[in-house]
Amino acid sequence: MELTDYISTDKITVSNQKTIQQILELFNDISYSHIPVTHQKKLLGNVAKEDLMCIDDKSQKLAELEYLYEFFFAKLSDSLLELFSNFAVNNTSILPIVDDDNNYAGYLDINDLLDCFADTPFLSTEGNIILLQKNTKEYSMSEICQIVESNSNTVLGCFLFDQTEETTKITLKVQSLNINELIQSFRRYDYYILNDLTEDSYLESLKKRSEYFIKYLNI
Repeated sequence: MELTDYISTDKITVSNQKTIQQILELFNDISYSHIPVTHQKKLLGNVAKEDLMCIDDKSQKLAELEYLYEFFFAKLSDSLLELFSNFAVNNTSILPIVDDDNNYAGYLDINDLLDCFADTPFLSTEGNIILLQKNTKEYSMSEICQIVESNSNTVLGCFLFDQTEETTKITLKVQSLNINELIQSFRRYDYYILNDLTEDSYLESLKKRSEYFIKYLNI
């Protein structure tokens, strides 16, 4: 996966000598939350459309309103997770890319980043997704991987999607020769399975027992 394949080199930037009105007119032609501000190829910052709309005097130049600049960017060396974090923390739909000398090299669209993520083995490789939950003080990523790999299964990806002081919830994607056997292994280690899996013989057994019990009560 090469990040450069997903970077747009369109000149979606503005000079700090543009007026607020001119920049807002440019925003009408694009769908992004922010627009990069550059000077002599250097990135000065980013301005948000919502902030500009709040300015009463639209004839002011952006150079007079540098307090509006938001300083975020990415580099080609950034990892995929760093990029996602950058988008989320700055609540933006566009992320300017700069080189080591702070020269503007293009931008990354959030939708393009999602396409990039879709090409990773975590999403593109066929497998089973298991949602796990365990006491925060007791769960272990190494234990999870050990449980998966001990039965000749393969871990495709694993991450925390929720965590409190009491419980931790984990999304796990695996390639498994016997998903039911793997699920039962997790239960033996006191992991709670949050999602329903058609191959889960334990739940199927509980369902049958429940149906039998209801029939018994109705006799």
